[in-house]
Amino acid sequence: MYHVLVPIDDDETRVRSQAEAVLGLAAATDVRAEVLHVYEEIDTPADEAGSSTIEEINRNLDRIQGLPDTADLLVELLREAGVETAVHDGTGDPEEAIHAVATEFDVDAIVLGARRRSPVGKAIFGSVTQAVILETDRPVMVSPP
Repeated sequence: MYHVLVPIDDDETRVRSQAEAVLGLAAATDVRAEVLHVYEEIDTPADEAGSSTIEEINRNLDRIQGLPDTADLLVELLREAGVETAVHDGTGDPEEAIHAVATEFDVDAIVLGARRRSPVGKAIFGSVTQAVILETDRPVMVSPP
């Protein structure tokens, strides 16, 4: 069985593209998909409520926000095609969370959705896709938007 990690965000177009990539793999072999959504931590200076309030919010972002609709969409698309899936969420730096989950589940590959960005935008804001590609020792599939 080929085991993949599919980190998602709330962009339906990207998630559909990632689903197509996973289903392409599933046409050739049995696939299990670990779907991951990462909530970025709130980074704000302490105010009258104090930093402990922000830390508490960050620890509970998954329960506060809930998974995006794209998680349900991806699971539905994959399960309809017979792909075994599990959904995970985390809070923090997306690149770190992706690497941690990839290691935890010892996935064979990571399937990312690409986002159209200008070279300047990538330089200023960075790119999760680029960071994952550069820092992982696993194959990375990047599905086009």
